[in-house]
Amino acid sequence: MTSMNRRKMLTTLGSLPLLGTTSCTLSKAKPREPVDAMTAPTPIIEADRKEYARLRNLDLDDPKVVDEQKKMPAGKIGNLTLGRLISGSNLISMNMHARDLDYVTALAAHYNTEERIFMTLKKCEEYGANSAVLKNHNFKRFNLSRYWDQWGGRMKWIADVITTDINAYERLLVEHLELGASAAYLWGGASDTWYYQKKQANIIRAFEIMKKYDIPVGICAHRLEPIVFCEKEGLKPDFYMKTLHHDRYWSAHPKVNRRYMEMYEKESDRHGEYHDNMFCHDHEQTVEFMQDVKVPWIAFKVLAAGAIPAKEGLTYAFESGADFVCLGMFDFQVEQDAKLTRKAIAESQNRKRPWVA
Repeated sequence: MTSMNRRKMLTTLGSLPLLGTTSCTLSKAKPREPVDAMTAPTPIIEADRKEYARLRNLDLDDPKVVDEQKKMPAGKIGNLTLGRLISGSNLISMNMHARDLDYVTALAAHYNTEERIFMTLKKCEEYGANSAVLKNHNFKRFNLSRYWDQWGGRMKWIADVITTDINAYERLLVEHLELGASAAYLWGGASDTWYYQKKQANIIRAFEIMKKYDIPVGICAHRLEPIVFCEKEGLKPDFYMKTLHHDRYWSAHPKVNRRYMEMYEKESDRHGEYHDNMFCHDHEQTVEFMQDVKVPWIAFKVLAAGAIPAKEGLTYAFESGADFVCLGMFDFQVEQDAKLTRKAIAESQNRKRPWVA
């Protein structure tokens, strides 16, 4: 189907019944008790109250703010100019990848209230991280539209369309676009699973569905094989999202025990096997393959969900060829991560893979 005007397409499809968001449990091997999110800010000290008020009233056009934003290197994905640090959404979705620390999800849910999330987004914009990955269920759990309507937010967001049902894909994509997404990508859980199930045609079909809309389109994967497949098939996405982190951290399990689909299976109780602890099994192969890929690359899970220090993970990602990094951040981490990103980029100018975006 040829490209259509986005507004016309949304008008045409807007009357279709929209499916509820598919659960993220496919990407979580161990079911956890649901944790209710708090819905009001929880300032504890006077400095916290002042920071809330400061960010709530922060004028993004203030010359001092603009000067700070300009310090963040930027690149192009399709028609979007994005800071090279992109905010992830797992800390909003409460998908904490906490290994066997079951209290972490509850702790995060009590800390990351709706207002705290707004504070985080505003602080990201203050430091030049002007985009985020979000899911439609984030808008349902929290009234995220308030950030743009009431907080003066300008954050562009990239839709993570979570489903392995290709027949539901377009309806869910449209729901994200109607919420205001500026771009979209095929969820890594879908591309990994479809490749393993020898349903690679679904990857192509999902890509073609996204291309009907006037947005930048990406393909995401935790495994390298779906990316290799897309390159061999000659797909031309506007970006790839591929996990990238080394395996030199304590909770990484041995290579001999790693299996393609272990992320989507029940977590093992054996210390030397998968337990929500690894997201890039093939970092050397990923770095090698991506050297010749002429598509912008957003690296994610670069800290192995907190197992790798930020400086180390960011440096490894940019030195290895990533054009952007997607990083889940609490509000108190944003300033430091922005500065570490700028430093890592400055020190990676002689990397082997040229900057694509």
